[in-house]
Amino acid sequence: MENRLIITDYRIKLNPQSICLTECTQWLGDDLGKKRLKQNANLIDNSTKGILSPKNIKRCQNAIRWLVVASQEKKYYSFKEKKHIKFKVNFITLTIPPQKNGLVTEKQIKVVLNTWLTYHRKYSKLNNYVWKIEPHKDKRLHIHITTDTFIYYPKIANSWNLILKRNGMLEFHYEKFKNYTPPGTQVKPVEKIKKLAKYMGKYFSKPNEAMLNYRGKVWGCSMKINKVLNNSVYVCPSIIGKVTKPIFSCGAKLLEVFTKPNIFGQKWKVADIYLMDLSNWIKLKSGFLYDMFKELILFLRRETPRDTQLQFELGYE
Repeated sequence: MENRLIITDYRIKLNPQSICLTECTQWLGDDLGKKRLKQNANLIDNSTKGILSPKNIKRCQNAIRWLVVASQEKKYYSFKEKKHIKFKVNFITLTIPPQKNGLVTEKQIKVVLNTWLTYHRKYSKLNNYVWKIEPHKDKRLHIHITTDTFIYYPKIANSWNLILKRNGMLEFHYEKFKNYTPPGTQVKPVEKIKKLAKYMGKYFSKPNEAMLNYRGKVWGCSMKINKVLNNSVYVCPSIIGKVTKPIFSCGAKLLEVFTKPNIFGQKWKVADIYLMDLSNWIKLKSGFLYDMFKELILFLRRETPRDTQLQFELGYE
């Protein structure tokens, strides 16, 4: 039997700024059980250095893009400015004060951060968020959180300080200042949200010597955003033309991705990426891809159980 590569399915993955179409292939013949090797470059683990890999930077940027595109305009009353202010996403900073024995451990950061997030998911309806750990110039660690949920500053500060106190992380501050209220929190609305993902990607990827020995998780996102990031659907070759046909009428630009040439100068196409913006998605109007994109947005906006699974059905015969 001839040993050749056949296309079994097409994998479609959506992002706010792209549609990625990948061929799923399999060897036909004697090499039916052969496994294709994966790129080692995509498996590099930078967690021990506190630095995001290129793949993780891209994933973090897409998490922020989903957060922004799914967020709706909200209003809150500013007592300082004595007026209502509109916003879609905000930027929260939680700082860990200096400790007597130096920097805190990865385990301590994980405990206080998870406790704060759990508290506000329950009492502030914290919905979608992306967080990243960063060091100050004096090597103190702080956590940046971008979210679409409004939380009044006193509630953010009081809950953070209470969690730090219960974990014994304010004792050194109390010895010096005789209070348990260090100025370690900030919150502000994000004005230029269109450039937020690009800015945060560059900001998050900055190397910092204070993080070289950090072994914990550097960034993360809410469970719902994580599920949306992993969205994909498999389409059989017989209907792929019907599924992708609307893309060509919405004005999306096509970017073909190829492998690097081998020693014989040969290269193979890895994927077709259709570059999208919000106007392109609106022009789609209907069809499976448009419905899938809309369902992802609604999934992020709805208050759904944390264990809810995303499922997509083609709806084509």
